[in-house]
Amino acid sequence: MISLLWLTGLGSVHAMQEVPDSVTCLEYNLLMQARGNEVTGICIMNKESEDQIVGTVVNGFGIKAFDFSYTNGKARIFNVIGPLNKWYIKKVLKGDFTFILSNIFRGEDAVKKKRRISFLPNGDISVNNARYKINYLFTPITD
Repeated sequence: MISLLWLTGLGSVHAMQEVPDSVTCLEYNLLMQARGNEVTGICIMNKESEDQIVGTVVNGFGIKAFDFSYTNGKARIFNVIGPLNKWYIKKVLKGDFTFILSNIFRGEDAVKKKRRISFLPNGDISVNNARYKINYLFTPITD
């Protein structure tokens, strides 16, 4: 019981960290669809500079699926949950998130090889990886 309270206390301390004014924080509901399977969750990303973005994807219960960072034009995927922690899945996620993060702040539709990002009129962002038949839908979280 004490350890549960201690962990709860740590979580609240972590959540109260201040974000500098120069950091842009974006929050999205995320739907990932791949060959009949779906993963839903929340994607939180901080743009710390023009070329540096960090973020995480968690499910509705707060369980982390994976963390990501984007620096110098390349994404890195780490702290991946067990079922997704396979080299080939991480390789595809790395490529997709490199594409997503290099385009998400531009606000313009883009295509590169078999990947397409579309900014929909309602504010959603749709990303398609035609090679692996993966679709991502980022829906902004509004207060």
